[in-house]
Amino acid sequence: MEALLANNYSPLTISLTYLPPPSALQPGSIVDTYRRDSGGIRQDQSTVQQLKELQDFCAAHGLVIRHNFCDEAKSGGSTAARDDFNRMIDLYRREEDRPTALLLWNYARFARDFDNAIYYKSLLRTYGIVVHSLNDAVPEGDYGKIIEFFIDLSNEEKRRQTSADAKRGLRELVQKYGCVPGSAPTGFKREQVFIGHRRDGSPHIAHKWIPDPELIPRIQRAFEMRSSGRTLGEIQKETHLFGSINSYATFWPNSIYIGTLHFGDLIIEHYCEPMISKETFDAVQERQKHFTRWKSTKDSGSINHPRRVNSRFLLSGLARCARCDSPLYGHSSKKPSGYHLDSYFCTRAYRKRDCVKTRIPSPFIENKIIEVLADKILQPQYLKHIHAELSAGQTDRLAEQAARKKDLSSQLTKLRKQKTRIADAIAEGGHSRTLLDRLTALELEETELLTRQIALQTETEIPLPEPNPKAIASALSNLRSVMASSDLEAKRTILRGYIHHITVARDKNKIFGTIYFRYPPPGPKA
Repeated sequence: MEALLANNYSPLTISLTYLPPPSALQPGSIVDTYRRDSGGIRQDQSTVQQLKELQDFCAAHGLVIRHNFCDEAKSGGSTAARDDFNRMIDLYRREEDRPTALLLWNYARFARDFDNAIYYKSLLRTYGIVVHSLNDAVPEGDYGKIIEFFIDLSNEEKRRQTSADAKRGLRELVQKYGCVPGSAPTGFKREQVFIGHRRDGSPHIAHKWIPDPELIPRIQRAFEMRSSGRTLGEIQKETHLFGSINSYATFWPNSIYIGTLHFGDLIIEHYCEPMISKETFDAVQERQKHFTRWKSTKDSGSINHPRRVNSRFLLSGLARCARCDSPLYGHSSKKPSGYHLDSYFCTRAYRKRDCVKTRIPSPFIENKIIEVLADKILQPQYLKHIHAELSAGQTDRLAEQAARKKDLSSQLTKLRKQKTRIADAIAEGGHSRTLLDRLTALELEETELLTRQIALQTETEIPLPEPNPKAIASALSNLRSVMASSDLEAKRTILRGYIHHITVARDKNKIFGTIYFRYPPPGPKA
């Protein structure tokens, strides 16, 4: 890009000239644009400015813009969270939806990851789409591909270096000043720390976390209740620390509540005054092990233990003894005739000899479970029942997420109005240190709010679609076919998806048991 400065006029005018479009891009061509910024407060070109320049470029060369794709406050190091980028790629998979060209401000806005840049540009060119950057001097022909290769390589190196510099800077802030980026955990508030002045003379303000006196009693009460075995529902009802009980998963193990800060590989003892004692904290960690739903796959009781994954017994890991609740194990004995007699036995009866060791025929109980699953579970009314339960639970969560989004949006609107008023005051009366400090603080606060907004967008659930009767019937037909087949692993996967566990016992010639479904069917239990 060449900037032509004409300072003989008042006010000063700046015109920008860009590289002309490639020869394949003739006047009248239909083009799309893609813009991105990473959300930093010092972005050299915002997405709004990029769009203005792209529109001017198209007007100058007679190009017709169709779609303007844009990802704001998104990293170029990955495509995972770039919704518009992924929507654009999906759109281009259909030949009738492809433009003649995709215009970019520069290649770094398209992708900073080398592999992503090479892959997606090659994909678009395979579709016959011209990819043109306004600011990267890439000539046409094979030589241009080499230049582009080095530009992509340079963009990735800049990303890597920027990331390393940022991590190094953050590490120094934590070690030297105790300042931590991001939102403070529940029970803490951010306190401004003046670090010095930046190169442009503006103040360098960071934040450290300090305990919030108003929340300390509630934090202490929550840990006390958990250490005594109280449920999350009871704790939330009394303390109201979070909007959702899911947030407690990261709350309990956070050692900041005993005064120790973990930041990456840094461990800073005595970072702040502890809110709770080390004994209470350790007691909660032990209690959490008890509440953990899924244990290690090496745990002998885990459904994912290698013995159960590779077992040829269908109910391995699901069946338990109805008398003592110990797991049942599969046993095969070979008869003189060569016939294998497969059975289930209680592990406690084998290990401790204090339960009844009775043989439960494997084919009988397995066929009975498959029969109950087909008759009661793999039916349209059961899936409708599950859908109704899930929808009812999701309604409250979606309402809460919507409220949080609205609150963040309201905070951003209020903050931006404050920034505008300060900027107007500076324009009218000149700047002062107080106004500049306040503006800097508001910009930092805006960045934090945007970060929280992006995180909330990532966490937001997608409302459950209404069940389609034809799709349900087809899916159930496929499941019943699998359960009738000889594919043991596929059948075991289906069973584990619907059944939590089964209790089975035998009394002389009678076998009785109970199936505990993950989502109980309506009416009497099976």
